Amino acid sequence: MPQFTEVLTVGAIVTGLGAYLISRSAAKDSFSSILHTDFVPAFIAVGYLFLGELATAIGFLLHIWVYQTPLTPTNEEIWVGLCIGVLFGFLILFYFDRYEIDAPDDYYQFEEASEEVIKAKKFLEKTELPPIDLTGRYKALEESMQETADVLKKAKTQDGARLAQDVEACLDDLRGRPEPSKHLIAGDSQSPEQQELKDRRQELNSVIKRIKKIANHG
Repeated sequence: MPQFTEVLTVGAIVTGLGAYLISRSAAKDSFSSILHTDFVPAFIAVGYLFLGELATAIGFLLHIWVYQTPLTPTNEEIWVGLCIGVLFGFLILFYFDRYEIDAPDDYYQFEEASEEVIKAKKFLEKTELPPIDLTGRYKALEESMQETADVLKKAKTQDGARLAQDVEACLDDLRGRPEPSKHLIAGDSQSPEQQELKDRRQELNSVIKRIKKIANHG
């Protein structure tokens, strides 16, 4: 019936969009950096929709085999099958998102801690205060980095676990230095002349860039 086909088409469009939104939501709550890229959630959604289409095709072939009906479908039947496949794909993804995909319990704690890391780093880069007056600011950076690392240690992804190790490595190095060296690594906008400090500065900037990506801070 034309009315049925129209309703099914609208349903397929809505659920197809819903599959993308579910994929995007699950990806944003992940400690895997690749899932935070723009195209990966869409790719995941397409994969689940393809599974739905495949299940529909298998069902159609079984129907033909059991009832010995003609093999060649009409254009209307093909379109209805495609729409039903989209609905099945959405239901498969919805099931996995609801019952199988475990977003990290402490993800929002991670977002808060990482935001403090970024704020502390940004302040140290822009301030004109001398290093001796920034002891409290360095401590705030170190504490927020420690909290961020503690959350990342619980990550089930390789990206999260690796980032936890790198954050702690930068933190251990930073804690053992006097304020002037800390300022050259974490604060001063100009690159230090000493190569060893340049390397530590690049490592810290790289770690914070990765934190930003996973925490959806840009």
